[in-house]
Amino acid sequence: MKSLQKLIQQARDEQKMLWCRYQNLWFLPDQLEDLNQRGKFRWGAINFELRDSMERVEQLNKELKEKEKELIFFEQSLNSRGW
Repeated sequence: MKSLQKLIQQARDEQKMLWCRYQNLWFLPDQLEDLNQRGKFRWGAINFELRDSMERVEQLNKELKEKEKELIFFEQSLNSRGW
């Protein structure tokens, strides 16, 4: 796992996050390092890409807006049935 340790350090140095494309998982370098030390997500560096944290913020904002629309639609459906 030396290659992953190097990538974690690179992410830390460049202030990037580590993203796993297979499961759309995002980690801060310290988070992934901690999880690795506990035997989790011990995958090769090839499974991760360095990404800007603002990309994750944008992704979460998009998901939030979609959920807000879903909630409004659901509430309207309930109201139209008198619930």
